[in-house]
Amino acid sequence: MDASESNLGRFAVTAQLFRLVDELPKDKQLILLKQLLGTRISAHLCKMVIAMPEEERQALSAHLEAGTPDEGPVTTLHLDDEAASIRQIIRKSCWLKAICVVGGRTFESMITDISSDGMFVKAAAEYPLGTPIRISCRLPGRDKALVLSGEVLRSEPGGIGVRLRGLTAEQQEAIRTFILVRP
Repeated sequence: MDASESNLGRFAVTAQLFRLVDELPKDKQLILLKQLLGTRISAHLCKMVIAMPEEERQALSAHLEAGTPDEGPVTTLHLDDEAASIRQIIRKSCWLKAICVVGGRTFESMITDISSDGMFVKAAAEYPLGTPIRISCRLPGRDKALVLSGEVLRSEPGGIGVRLRGLTAEQQEAIRTFILVRP
């Protein structure tokens, strides 16, 4: 933090964040934006569309009607709690059947995105942060199901974000291969 930021008092952290975000390369800014918006991306996109001039809306509509190809895995910036550093994590949208055990309750679900650090699992109930979870899923091309352990990182209507813990090298490699090789 420089001298001008320290003079801002209670806004010093905000000013520092503005500076740090401004210094990020544009691709990293986009990744950070996606992470911060989470599941609210559609609402923010709709607000931006409403604010566009009509001719820009028509051009965007034509572009979207033409279809957009799958760009492959998504890279997410992970704000590491322990080291205050930013790490990149590649995640993949998917639709994998899963059997989950949370708090003694077993339910079938779907994994909608996965990375070597975590996943998002459809769930009807919300669970407290830190709740242990075990997930069994079969990745395409593998004979054996993966049995993964983790904890609830975020809980929202419609699903839970899970941080995976204690993955073996084989499990990490299976997930990485699925993310990078699967079309």
